[in-house]
Amino acid sequence: MTDQYRMSAVILCGGKSRRMGRDKARLTVEGIPNAERLFCALSGEDSPCTDVWLSIGAGESYPEIRAQKVSDRFPGCGPMGGLEAALTICREEYLFVTPVDTPFADAQLARELMAYMTGAFRQRDAVLVIDGGGRLQTLLGIYHKRVLPALTQRLADGRREKLRIRDFLQDLDVACVEAEMLTDGARKSMSGNTQEEWRRLLEIRTHTTE
Repeated sequence: MTDQYRMSAVILCGGKSRRMGRDKARLTVEGIPNAERLFCALSGEDSPCTDVWLSIGAGESYPEIRAQKVSDRFPGCGPMGGLEAALTICREEYLFVTPVDTPFADAQLARELMAYMTGAFRQRDAVLVIDGGGRLQTLLGIYHKRVLPALTQRLADGRREKLRIRDFLQDLDVACVEAEMLTDGARKSMSGNTQEEWRRLLEIRTHTTE
């Protein structure tokens, strides 16, 4: 592994899961909870991720998962709080980010995005994925640690209108990579935020493994 491919990683587990109605970190694919599945996929021997964190909310602990845990420094700020906390403690210059409800993200996806981040998009603040449905996944990609001061300032401001991540991205130099440009990108960028979305995700998983 060359230095340019070293990165930290965070799995964003915090959140109320109101639309799903249950903790998405403990939803399972083939009997394996999402949080555990992602941790294993990002921390293997061949992974470019040198440290993998679980971003957790108040009252969450996930003792069954041996990953390092990090809690928001600014509670109640949604996923931006988790991103800020992870950027604060991560060891590397780059941070791979994935939501816990995107269970098929893996080290290969992180490696391919890093190739864009250190190659064609070398000077960019972030490289994010556009999923198979054409939607920008604001929390699936790589962020450079240089964005941390601006992010911290937004959260410290305390105004609700400062907490929309799409607004924050307008202040950054962001590049986007379409899922079709990544190995199995459409599947790896799939997320399930509701029971219906999760059912469809599992159906697609079943069809691809038959």
